Amino acid sequence: MAAADIPTKAANVCLTCKIRKKRCDKSLPSCRYCADHDIPCRYQTPTPIRVRPHAGPVLASSAIGSFGTSASTRSPLNSLASVPQLPNNVLTLTCTSESALYNQAQRVLETTGLYLDEISVRYFQGIHTFVPLVSRRLFHAQLLTIGAKRQTDFALLVLCMGLLTYSAESPDSPPAVQRGHRVANQTLYVATKSLLAQAQAVCAPSLRLIQAGVLLAVYEYASGCPEKAFVTIGSCARMAYAARLRSSPSLTSTAPLRSDWNAEEEEVNTWWGIRICERTFLCELPVIEQPLGSMMPTREDRLPLESSVLDLGSTTTALAPHVMVHALSALQVGGFGRAAQAAWLLDNVLEGLLLTNPERKHAHLTDCDRSLQSFLAIVMQQMQQQADNNYGVFCVAIALTIRTLFLLHWHLLEQRAEDSPPGLYNPANSSHSALDTVTKMVIDICATHENLSFHQIGQLPPSCLYIIRAALKHINDCQSARPDPRLYTSLKQFEARWGASPGGATRSPVVQE
Repeated sequence: MAAADIPTKAANVCLTCKIRKKRCDKSLPSCRYCADHDIPCRYQTPTPIRVRPHAGPVLASSAIGSFGTSASTRSPLNSLASVPQLPNNVLTLTCTSESALYNQAQRVLETTGLYLDEISVRYFQGIHTFVPLVSRRLFHAQLLTIGAKRQTDFALLVLCMGLLTYSAESPDSPPAVQRGHRVANQTLYVATKSLLAQAQAVCAPSLRLIQAGVLLAVYEYASGCPEKAFVTIGSCARMAYAARLRSSPSLTSTAPLRSDWNAEEEEVNTWWGIRICERTFLCELPVIEQPLGSMMPTREDRLPLESSVLDLGSTTTALAPHVMVHALSALQVGGFGRAAQAAWLLDNVLEGLLLTNPERKHAHLTDCDRSLQSFLAIVMQQMQQQADNNYGVFCVAIALTIRTLFLLHWHLLEQRAEDSPPGLYNPANSSHSALDTVTKMVIDICATHENLSFHQIGQLPPSCLYIIRAALKHINDCQSARPDPRLYTSLKQFEARWGASPGGATRSPVVQE
């Protein structure tokens, strides 16, 4: 071929620029951006549209390729044309190396038919709003090199993000999925859980592996399996100890500035996510007297940084909101900080439920009740004052506080009369009143869900499912009125989105004496 016939421009943008959604100059052999940043530049090779048969094993190692590389014609990043079902033997294969786990994670992810950048967008616009463990800036930087660096823990994190953002029943499914080539949610979940279990045996504990486990636990909780979620999140806590993740803030006004402070704060946020999730899941267990894998910080510790602050990478901005955990009335606290405070208040209630002295127990729970109701009023007011309509970030704190109030007052109502100290007010009357109030709040919340789409329901915290069930339980227990139909409508929306079993009952807590 003559020199003049050698192409100097590629037909398509490179995969790195495609993920970045930036203009690519299509230069060969490397575009300008990849050359400047010393990143391997790979261009997509057009492949014919076909659906691959599924007779062979999943791990055809040399054919799998890697995330985002042109060697793999079946990568979600390259094509939605081929969306295979998981073969029957996917759950029986054992991965004995990180490379095999990486290949298997890619193979499973391809069954969703989702692009990598599509998963990223859906995750950071949805679940990340309520469980902001992952630094968006650090994640995207790592995503750009996924084709060059085969990082198994990162691949599993992306897979868990895909699990949370994918739904086989979604009307917004990719075209190939709509044509019938779809993997069932339960099959995808079991395959993902199996890979994570094998990763714990093969890989050393790492931040990304722990974050993947937390997201898996969130999926189990959203799917109506709080017992499984509690076991999974406990395992994440123990991995976090083994990996020596930083649990207290490294960025303070008195400490010397570290170059890796952003990564350390991401570890702190991950610990907070574990604490919040573990206590949230515990509320739904039949017996709440169970050991927790995570420890709640002291009341003087600093709240976690909001994801928007962490993503800026500015130490000046990060140092500004230095608010302690117990500062419930502070106004400069964001959604993640409020969720952390709600979990701290729940932790206080859990401690009170385990007290054996009736007088001490009553006094402790009464103080908790006042703090919870005051905190709920503050957060509700703060949510209404959001100028940018970004009030959704406070949903987790509100839902967790409501769920804690249900937990507290159900326990008070179930206490025998002889357990209450003489001369004190009747806890039944005040508890019924408190439960009526939070039930009305849940009905008002459900009213805002009436016109939401399937995709929008997926962007709300899964804890909404459980406060709706709690409200229905209170109404049925009282038998004083028919449940508001909006409760059932909203409940069906969440059960449909997450595949939760219809009619799952929220139970009153049992404290073993």
